[in-house]
Amino acid sequence: MADRWNLSFPLNVFYHPTLMPNRGAGWDKIESDDGIWYCVASLRTALEAIGLKTFADWMALQSIDYREVSMRPRRPVVALEIPGVSEDLFLKRNLDSSRPKTLLETLGIETAHSEAVRELDKLEAFSSAGVPVPEPVAWGEGDWKGALGASFVATKDLLAIPLERYLFHHWSPPLGREAVIDKRATLTDLARLTRRMHDAGLVHRDYYFGHIFVSERSGEGESRLSVIDVQRASRRPRWWIRPRIKDLASLHFSADPKYIRPADRLRFLKDYWQVEQFSPWKRFQIAWILKKADRIRRHTEKALGIPYSEYFKNKYY
Repeated sequence: MADRWNLSFPLNVFYHPTLMPNRGAGWDKIESDDGIWYCVASLRTALEAIGLKTFADWMALQSIDYREVSMRPRRPVVALEIPGVSEDLFLKRNLDSSRPKTLLETLGIETAHSEAVRELDKLEAFSSAGVPVPEPVAWGEGDWKGALGASFVATKDLLAIPLERYLFHHWSPPLGREAVIDKRATLTDLARLTRRMHDAGLVHRDYYFGHIFVSERSGEGESRLSVIDVQRASRRPRWWIRPRIKDLASLHFSADPKYIRPADRLRFLKDYWQVEQFSPWKRFQIAWILKKADRIRRHTEKALGIPYSEYFKNKYY
């Protein structure tokens, strides 16, 4: 029933990252007493050369140089520079025990999957829907300091910058002709990307400008935008509008009004809905988006202890 109505991801036996057609071949499996990890075969020698030989090596990172990216206590992210590898690797470690997330897992019918497996499944779902995401090159799961089902995922650097930073560097008013063209083209691309994601039944649930990356090296005809941090994403039936409203409200909230004007926002929604004019139903949804964005703003102000006008000051580095 779940597959019929697209209410959840397929069972892991059909969706395991090492069994996917584009990831089964060319991956090496490395086992140790504390866990198991996989990597793209062509990278194994380089990874082992810097000391990443076991699951514990990936979790401890002892004697391995890295750059801190996001040091959340239980889900830190660091960047690794691997000699001989053109792109840096971004390593996300999940330090908590895996917990049941679905009804089948809660009832014990299905084993609770690690956060790494869940994220890989979602990366594959987004990629299959035509939404560019980081390319995973290594992952693992095992026991770490008492955590059962601790895990990690390593992905290639997108060679791109967050949209929230891109607009600061490229769309500062007053805009020249080229900046206007670039801004409209980028927001149109964002609308199409968002519609493609939602048409596939996927909702991001953390859909902020900081989680959308812009490449300045894309070739002609290639999408410039990619999406990161999909671990909280979920699949919903297309008639379920509320999660999509949340995604659109998150975009609206995180778009600095200094750079994204009301006309830009309306043009984005017309591109997203593929309409020339807003029907009463669309106007109702716009009001819903604004109401939800205001709730996000009030929650953020309370959590951070700063007014919305101060929210963007540390975003542009």
